Order: sequence, then structure tokens, then C-alpha cells
Amino acid sequence: MLSLASYVNSLPGLEGHYIDGVIHSLERILTTIGEHAGRTLAVCLSTITANYEAAIRIAAAVKTVDSRIAIVVGNDHFTALSREILERHRELIDCGFIGNEVYSGLADYLLDRRHSRPAGIYPGSVRFESGRLISAPAIREPVNRIIDYRLIDRTLPHSEVYAANFTRRLGRRILELTGRRVNQGVPVEIGRGCIKFSGDDACSFCSIQYGGMWKNELSAEHAWSAIQRASEAGYDYLYVTADELPLTFARLMLDMAESPPDWWRALPPAQRPVLVGYARADGMEKEQVLRAMRGIGFRILFVGVDAGAPRSLQALNKPLRNPDSAAAARKMYDSNLRALGNARNHGVAIKAGFVLGHLGMTEALLEENITTYIEFLQAGRDVIISADIELLSPEPGSQDFRYLTQLDEAEAMSRRPGLGIGSRETRQRVAERYRQADIFDRETAIDDYIGVFMPELSKERLATARDRVRGECARLGIVTGDEL
Repeated sequence: MLSLASYVNSLPGLEGHYIDGVIHSLERILTTIGEHAGRTLAVCLSTITANYEAAIRIAAAVKTVDSRIAIVVGNDHFTALSREILERHRELIDCGFIGNEVYSGLADYLLDRRHSRPAGIYPGSVRFESGRLISAPAIREPVNRIIDYRLIDRTLPHSEVYAANFTRRLGRRILELTGRRVNQGVPVEIGRGCIKFSGDDACSFCSIQYGGMWKNELSAEHAWSAIQRASEAGYDYLYVTADELPLTFARLMLDMAESPPDWWRALPPAQRPVLVGYARADGMEKEQVLRAMRGIGFRILFVGVDAGAPRSLQALNKPLRNPDSAAAARKMYDSNLRALGNARNHGVAIKAGFVLGHLGMTEALLEENITTYIEFLQAGRDVIISADIELLSPEPGSQDFRYLTQLDEAEAMSRRPGLGIGSRETRQRVAERYRQADIFDRETAIDDYIGVFMPELSKERLATARDRVRGECARLGIVTGDEL
């Protein structure tokens, strides 16, 4: 949202504002919008499944303040369910944008709206016009380079809370494992995409809606400039937001390592910003790339281990596409184990992610995963900075959500690793609850998913397993996601 707000703020005659709904209460957000209503052109809402219902409440409240204020919606939840959302809320939502390449379309829409003529073609948009749902295909556009960090506190205060939370939750652990004292973090976008998107073959639980470009990146020079701007704004812990780095953006990492700018080289190593990014475990086996990433400042990598058993990795569609998916899953399992050694050898810490549950999980597979998770944590206690252990949530846009509504697809996928699922009659009853739905309770969706796809298990059993792994993290001194 800061990226979009900054881009809008750069447009002639427009002023962008940034509000984080995680930091501020719904009441304070609505009060702030009300105070600025007389000069507000649009309220743009970033909707993921977790906040979508709140976004609709904000939209409805804004329209009662001033019906002339446009409501513009985007991000993953809207992209996945745009038709269902607009058909239900066509009187509330003026325009939506799908995918990632939405900057030019949003700019054109807002500028036209300012002059009371929003009837053009806006790339990436979808909206009702004259009773018809119309959409315009997205166009290829570069990664946005306009970031104005001053917007973070322009409208409501955010930085103080961000910094306090960062220090309390992660600062000490980062110091222990990396020897670096860092104070304030911020996302930095130098690329978007994941190697799995190239074949439209995302992991089953992945709900990222990447739109028309599976991969988009800055040049090495512009990537360094993005890092410099964040560093000069006072941030020393930079979250590089690409969905996967060493496999997807190997060339960019190597090019950056070969061309460090003067400002970077002039800084003592202890004063250079710490970079953190995402990596597949098999990507960490690219020694040359990992060495380059360490050289340009990556000290922490989030590694989605996700499962400890080869059959579970296969069920989650975690391995890269391979004619022999079972063999690929065994190779991925070995890569997960080797990731610890690779991190240790290159001086990189790991934030490990684990997913509990998948299509066809059994009690025996759950136990196998718990055992291997704990062994992984014990073996990596010196390099694992934190661990997220969560129950699988079938988010709209993911394969797992499609399994809830597409009965034949779920059956076909369960046969690949040879795992059983619930009866077709039971799955049909559940499917009817989610077809055409735009709002639903995520906890209920998890319950339904477990009920039809893991008939041997229950949410309580999975939660007990999660707590067992979290307890081992506490014993080993590893920060866990519930603490974050």
C-alpha cells in the first residue's frame, strides 16, 4: 500500500495517504476519513482474506459519509473473487483492480475520476458499467520505483509502533544469531514472482495472485537505488518482498553482487542494512547465488520448509514440476535438510515456515511431520531465527480453496500421492457453501477443509500438534510466529 500511495502521491493534483489497518482501529480509521471527506477523491482498500470483511465495513461507512467518494479495491482476495465480490457489492465498490500490474490503470482511473469522467479503459480494472461487468486486461509495466517514506506518518502515526514491535519481537534474536543490532524494518520491492508461477504450478496453499506477469524485477542499478532510499530513510532491516529469490532472481542477485555502488562500499559492514528475503530450500543449493546474496547484505532467509514427509511435500505441490512427482518430493525433502548446512556455511540465518495439514493427511503422516519438524529445529537451533507453524488455511486463489469447490480436481490430486479424502457426498455439501461466497469465516473454512480432506484428523488434533512443535521452539529459544 505504501508503494501505491507513493505512486498516487506523485501524480499531478493528487495527494496520497497511507493508513495501516493492523495498527489502527476501525473507529480511528473511519474518524480520519470523515475528517478529510471534503477533499477525498477515493478510498483504496487492499483486501486479503483476513481483512476483507473489515474492508467492506469501511467501504459502507465511507459511502454513508459521502457517497461521492470512490471505493477502489484490490489485492489477492479481490483478484481471486472479483466477480463474486462485485456482483454482491456493485453499489458499494466503484472499481477494482486485479493482479499486480495496476499502477498505470489506477492512476488513469483516479485522474479521470477527479475530472468526473471515469469511463475509459483502465488496464487491470474490473467494474460494473451500465449494468454489465466489464474488465480490461492488465498490461506489462515495470516495478514501481517511487517510494515516499514520509507518507508512513503523514496521516496517522505508524513508525513508533512499527519500531517498538520490531525491537520487542525480533531485535534481540537477530543480534544473537547475526551479531547485528538493527532497529527498524521496512519492505523493499526489487522484484515480484516465484519460479513456481512460471508454469502456473504454485504450492497448493499459495494464494498469491500474480496477474499477467509471473516475474517482474528491477535492474541491478535500480535495485541498489531502492535499498539506498530505504537505508537513507533510517531503515536498517529490509524485507525484500520477492516471493522467491535464489531460483527466480538468480541473475539479479549475481548482477547486484558484481556491481555494489559506492555508497554501499563506503559503509563499514556493521553499518550496512540487513536484508531478509524468501528462498526455497532447493534454491539455497545454488552456492554461487547464495554467496552473492550474502555479499549484498542478505543475512536472513525465510525458507518454507512446509512439510517434513516426502508424501506431504507432494500433496502440498511443493516440488518443482517433474514427471516423477514422488521422486521430486523425496529430493525436496533432502533439500530441506541440507538447507541448514547451506545457511550455516554462508553465514545466513533462517526463518522457517511449516504448514500443518494437507489434502489427504493421515494420523501417521501428521506424526511423521511433527517428528521431522522437531528434528529440523534441533539440528538448526544455531541458524534458525524464528519459526512459523500454522494450520493450513484454504485461502481464495489457492489450489486448496479450489479443492473445496472443485470435486473432481480434489479427487485427481489426492490420487497422486495415494491419499484418501472424504466422500463425494460430504464434499458436495461443503462445496455449496463456498461457491459464489465472498465472505466466510476462515476458522470455519479450516474446519471444513479438515473435515472433508483429512477425515482421520480434527482441528483440535492439528492444533495440539502445532503446540507441540511451538513448545519445542520455546525450549530451544527459537521465536515462534504466535510471538511475532
